[in-house]
Amino acid sequence: MSSRDLAIGMVFLFQTVFGVLGNFSLLYHYLFLYFTGCRLRNTDLILKHLTVGNFLVLLSRGVPQIMATLGWKQFPSDFGCKLIHYLHRVGRGVSIGSTCLLSIFQAITISPRNSRWAELKVKAPRYISLSTSLCWLLYMLAPNPSEQGSRSH
Repeated sequence: MSSRDLAIGMVFLFQTVFGVLGNFSLLYHYLFLYFTGCRLRNTDLILKHLTVGNFLVLLSRGVPQIMATLGWKQFPSDFGCKLIHYLHRVGRGVSIGSTCLLSIFQAITISPRNSRWAELKVKAPRYISLSTSLCWLLYMLAPNPSEQGSRSH
């Protein structure tokens, strides 16, 4: 293994470890607030889902990249590779969906009271949990685009 490959592997390792630690600390913070009975803000639910989605992406993409870069030969089986790919797709989709949902919610929140979105300010917090659950469901049930072309009709 060359020193360049080792350096790239170490960068991937540090990036993944710090990302996992950061997401784990955020998730721990939100779980601590939940179990102590503190009142959470409306955006906290979206941020929890975003944290879990990012955590899935880090583990499903970071660990295999580290393994490949550092020269480990023991890769998962065919089922393991498909599972890792599925978790990456779901995590990436949920991260993107949660980010969009957070942006929409914040746009509604900062809109002026006399705008067309004024009535949405009252309704939006009620639909956050439904929207995040729907986001998870849609990305978990979405078909794999690489398998659609190989199916025979």
